[in-house]
Amino acid sequence: MVLNPQAAADVADATAGPHISDPGADIDGFRREMATEALTEERREVAYVRDVDADGVPCRVFRPEPGAPVLLYAHGGGWVLGDLDTHDRWGRELAVRTGWAVVAVHYRRSPEHPYPLPLDDVETALHWVRANADEHALDASRIVGVGDSSGANLVAGLSVREPGAFAYQVLAYPPLDPACRADSFRTEDIAVLSAAEMRWFWDAYLPTDDLRSIPEAAPAYAEDLSRMPPTLLITAEHDVLRDEGEQFAARLAAAGVGVAAQRHLGVVHGFWRRPWDYDPADAALDELTGLLARLRT
Repeated sequence: MVLNPQAAADVADATAGPHISDPGADIDGFRREMATEALTEERREVAYVRDVDADGVPCRVFRPEPGAPVLLYAHGGGWVLGDLDTHDRWGRELAVRTGWAVVAVHYRRSPEHPYPLPLDDVETALHWVRANADEHALDASRIVGVGDSSGANLVAGLSVREPGAFAYQVLAYPPLDPACRADSFRTEDIAVLSAAEMRWFWDAYLPTDDLRSIPEAAPAYAEDLSRMPPTLLITAEHDVLRDEGEQFAARLAAAGVGVAAQRHLGVVHGFWRRPWDYDPADAALDELTGLLARLRT
């Protein structure tokens, strides 16, 4: 296994633990630790930043300029971790680098709020953006869904639930199959996101067996993908979720959906939203900026 230096450091840190899948793990403690780490992060200045109540769903609007088109962003964290503050730095970076407005969604988190509530919240936020774009000088004529990890699951799930929801979707290492059947669950089982942790996160989001083959909750089980939006699907070489993401991209292409699949070498789960740490993430963000610029023309 050849790891990027930052990825190697992340693996070493994660190996030391603790792990959220450990018996009796303190979920609130993990949430507090993420929040504390976010307090010391350097953050980009964005011309317009507002916290809003999107029909009961807390959201944060980052708008670099009036009239900017919209990225609806659902954060990662296994449906359990993360909030508007832990992902504030990334929301700002995304807005400044791409020139698009970012509407970040603080969906209700599992295990307290399992499926369908997180997905419902992302849908509510999308409808709020459409109805309230003028108030915040947003161009909601074409909304792009963006998510990393569990957030990518929610974006893809909303595309299954509501075909036409997004003009385009960007899915970074999405969890799609709660059965965790892909080979990478065996070959890339490392501490940054271990197979045991991913199964634990699925249990938090889909706590009963009857939920695990619902296509909007587990998009790997969607039979007809032909109505999905054009997709950029990003995977990390050393990630348990790599293979199911790439298999999903292949299925999208076979269904006639425009898809670009990018496997980034030497990196691990979580790299994509850290361009300040990972050179490959910085390059990926440049590529995304170019793609979004083409969508505006």
